[in-house]
Amino acid sequence: MKKDAHGGNIYKKAKELGIPEERILDFSANISPLGLPEEIREAVIGSIDGLINYPDPECTELREAIARADGVKKEWITCGNGGADLLYRIAFGLKPRRVLLPVPAFVEYEEALTAAGAEMVYHRMGESLLPGDDLLPKIRQDVDMLVLCNPNNPTGLLLDREYLLKVMDRAEEEGVHLLLDECFLEICMEDEAHTLIPYLEKYPHLMILKSFTKLYAVPGIRLGYLLSSDPGVIGAVNHAGQSWSVSTIAQKAGVCALTLKDYKKKVKEAVAAELTYMKEALKALPVKVYDGQANYLFFRAPGCTDLDRRLEERGFMIRNCSNYVNLGEDYWRIAVRDHEANRRLIGAMRDILIPYTHKKNT
Repeated sequence: MKKDAHGGNIYKKAKELGIPEERILDFSANISPLGLPEEIREAVIGSIDGLINYPDPECTELREAIARADGVKKEWITCGNGGADLLYRIAFGLKPRRVLLPVPAFVEYEEALTAAGAEMVYHRMGESLLPGDDLLPKIRQDVDMLVLCNPNNPTGLLLDREYLLKVMDRAEEEGVHLLLDECFLEICMEDEAHTLIPYLEKYPHLMILKSFTKLYAVPGIRLGYLLSSDPGVIGAVNHAGQSWSVSTIAQKAGVCALTLKDYKKKVKEAVAAELTYMKEALKALPVKVYDGQANYLFFRAPGCTDLDRRLEERGFMIRNCSNYVNLGEDYWRIAVRDHEANRRLIGAMRDILIPYTHKKNT
């Protein structure tokens, strides 16, 4: 059976299982466990009267808010209809011929870049699933772009800033663009120590992708942005998209979201606490758990390739990672939700995996 390329499709799964959508506990999409902030809900409702007009094609108010929040120039910012929209605009705007991609990595990178004609050059990471110094010699002039995700999707593993700066030095020397996806970084406790936003001016070949989706629980709004100090990059990405890619509703939601400092702090604390609980709980099961720092956990259940189907029978959706290059059928990713939901998932996994492992070993 073909695995879905992305998580979060509760509509399809509910139809397949013949149950209402509300009966599914979705651990396949990684959204803030605190849910939609009331302030954003009110901002969305308050923007409705403005729908009679076209949205601001330059996202002026939103870019000014992002500039203040991230400490960058507004000219370094372009906004899009979610991170995925920007990936395609980067691909078609810059049209890289060869792209270096450490794998496993988010499947949308390859989908967007190959759609624009790029050849993918895979760097298969070893057992640690982290890139090392062996990546550096591959960053050379016959490659146009390198893509990294920090924290990585699907592993949740963080790259140290020191390592990223070493990569960026090499990329700048060789004239290679680095697309650094930081969409999940703001949910991590030590995000400020890992982001490369302060280095945008130093490195014109650096591009940083950001999204509102995960932190603020607004996947249905579709809102992301790209940072680059190179006006040529911003111009090319803008030219590759249509003028009104960000709706009035999304722009107002984004401006509101950037004022919610207390909400962001609460999300990070809630995720950190549940990560600790879930890692310890998973260690008691017959799985290999990776020390991810994002709002999801990555693990391998050796030999168990139908864990998703078994959990679906109990009303849970999780993410199979077999469609990530460099991973097999028994690799999985689960979101961090509220404690009660997490407790129920762990209980269901225990009921499935312990008898499965015992049967396999007898």
